[in-house]
Amino acid sequence: MFTGKRIIWLGIIVALLQSGALYAMVEQRASILRSGKDVILLSQPIDPRDFLRGDYVILSYDISNVSIDKISGTRPEAKGLIDVYVTLVKGADERWNFASASWQARTDLKPDEVQLRGRTPNYAYFASDNTYHVDYGIERYYVPEGQGLAIEEQQRERKIDVVIAVSNEGDAQIRALRSEGKVLYEEPLY
Repeated sequence: MFTGKRIIWLGIIVALLQSGALYAMVEQRASILRSGKDVILLSQPIDPRDFLRGDYVILSYDISNVSIDKISGTRPEAKGLIDVYVTLVKGADERWNFASASWQARTDLKPDEVQLRGRTPNYAYFASDNTYHVDYGIERYYVPEGQGLAIEEQQRERKIDVVIAVSNEGDAQIRALRSEGKVLYEEPLY
């Protein structure tokens, strides 16, 4: 039978475990922002409307849809979401562009290349244009209240660059939103 002291100790242990798990999630994100390689992507306009979740901007990129004929390697047999690795190379305009894609992580990246790990549904059929939609976890960005519409307007004019930090494993976090070189919003580490 549990006594009062044991229940208190169990409560403390549960609270510490929950706090530790929360800290680990925050630290993983902050670690990518601290030490990840910066990559700049041009966003594409999307018009979100969800007044219950606060102001945010939906972001899409040229690399969000990858043609099946551009993905090398053997597609995993797993059901559900599978990893796809997209290699980017830095362009003359400082933005990073699609170079290649693979079902397996590359180990032979050149110094001027970065690999992003994305997720896509594994299915036997494709969209009418034979593409996979790839989600990198950088498709939504929360902004201060009342600022979302201004960013959406700039997106329609194709003027929003997204600076992301990419870990060695290919995981990405949004570092900042820029317009014509000017930082609109910068994500704090914590």
